[in-house]
Amino acid sequence: MGALGSLVRGLFSLTPLLLLAAAVLKLFFVDVILVPHNGMAPTLVAGDRVLVWRRAHVDMGDIVVCEHPASPTASVLARAVAFAGHTISSDGHGNLLVDDDRASIEWGNEMRFYDVTRQKLFTMRQGSIDYQRQNRHDFIVERDTTFTLRTYAVNRGVYLLGDNRSDSIDDSREFGEVDPAKCQGQIFMRLTPAERNDDDIHHSYFEMLL
Repeated sequence: MGALGSLVRGLFSLTPLLLLAAAVLKLFFVDVILVPHNGMAPTLVAGDRVLVWRRAHVDMGDIVVCEHPASPTASVLARAVAFAGHTISSDGHGNLLVDDDRASIEWGNEMRFYDVTRQKLFTMRQGSIDYQRQNRHDFIVERDTTFTLRTYAVNRGVYLLGDNRSDSIDDSREFGEVDPAKCQGQIFMRLTPAERNDDDIHHSYFEMLL
């Protein structure tokens, strides 16, 4: 009990410093937001509470929060996949292309995904994608469908694409490129997960998303 007691007292003695550090981070560097939709499933789902590093430089593969290009009072949340000078498209097999570089995809098993915003259970194909050898992450597409993306030449902004390829209304397929100068920052951690549903997506507390 002596050693345990000393450890507990030591942890309690650090509490004020930890609280101070958290307050400084929140004040100057970090925002906490609630994920509003399922366009980034399976990486993020509606109801996840995440940390955003303010004014982070937007790089390939980053999950970012930006001002909606058509509605300055609204925000968009998706993954940066193409930048000024790039042309993004898909081929007839559902592969993603940035310029002439076809992303490397490894397909996994089917998974059940309950979309709380639509109150519907979907069967999805899950894949792991790596484009331009800079970022590998999971994505999903509804079973018996093929991902399609209209060819788009990025002018001066950033093209955002959700990891849920079957949800096209929450990324640049719907609203076009975004201005990187109007991005709030990069999502780097899941603070708290959304309430669990009866599906195959289960997240944990304090998960890094880099």
